Amino acid sequence: MAYPMVVCMPTKRARLIRMHEKENMDFQEIGAELGISRSCASRNYAKVKETGDPYHYEPKSGRPRRFTDRDMRHATRLIETGKARDGADVREALFPTAPASTVRDALRAVGLHGRVHWPKPFLSSIHVEKRLTWAEDMLELTADDWRDVIFSDESKFNLFGSDGKQYCRRRVGEELEPRNIRKTVKHGGGNLMVWGCLTEFGPGRLHRVEGHLNAVQYCNILEESLLGTCADYSIDPTTIVFQQDGNPKHTSARAQNWFHDNNIKILRWVPSSPDMNIIEHAWEQLDRQVRRRESLPTNLEELWAILQEEWANLDMGFINRLYDSMPDRVRALHDAGGRYTRY
Repeated sequence: MAYPMVVCMPTKRARLIRMHEKENMDFQEIGAELGISRSCASRNYAKVKETGDPYHYEPKSGRPRRFTDRDMRHATRLIETGKARDGADVREALFPTAPASTVRDALRAVGLHGRVHWPKPFLSSIHVEKRLTWAEDMLELTADDWRDVIFSDESKFNLFGSDGKQYCRRRVGEELEPRNIRKTVKHGGGNLMVWGCLTEFGPGRLHRVEGHLNAVQYCNILEESLLGTCADYSIDPTTIVFQQDGNPKHTSARAQNWFHDNNIKILRWVPSSPDMNIIEHAWEQLDRQVRRRESLPTNLEELWAILQEEWANLDMGFINRLYDSMPDRVRALHDAGGRYTRY
């Protein structure tokens, strides 16, 4: 029989003592008589014997909680259903008189921590369906199979750091220390667009994109830097599988003719899927290596020289781990039903 959770009042405690000591009833019988559990009867008896006072209660420590469990369940539902985005939204909807810090603390206590939104490309229902189909087709490929693929992409590098927010940890009063200053110049100081590729043997050639990339320049990049990479590593271009995204320059008739003329196979790709392209992580690593240098570039020519140097210095262990991650990436995409993955 299940008993409701009750507060053992002093009169009930006194009855409990009498029933146990005068009437020789055990705690199971007492619990049944008083409508409490056996363990509750036992604990209350022990507490009275310890204090000698059935009216004794231990004071609760600390300030009572401002929000009830029901409050927090409601707040959690608002977050999980997208009706509230953050602590400020929850406070406005449910607790307008509560301090903002109290609301944030309460959300953290139930596991809802403040985090920066992950930047992810928009996925339409068509994208999701195509990504899932692609994952289903690629599920059987092993890490060794993926090593036949040369991954490629373009990326932009700013002279003075990323476009987004940058964070640091510092003490009060250290905000003007050089290490805590984000250097900026008007209009960002310029940037470079580069094309690169990754092979199982190491990083391929890095190519500086001049001006606006078009199909003609892209074919020149392939001729010089893709075939050049194959020559550098003694790779027969006809044995590779080349990965590129669906950028119109990549899929133009001119580019398709170039691949056909050079007998290079193209990996079927799906839209909005940078999480499946391991070179995205290589770009992030390259940016970190550049920013860790003691002397940062002060102009675009210095940036280009440093990018080439640090790209060549990408660790082979890092590249091997990227290739080894491909089966897990595909599996994650499949398990996500074609939606976002953690990659």
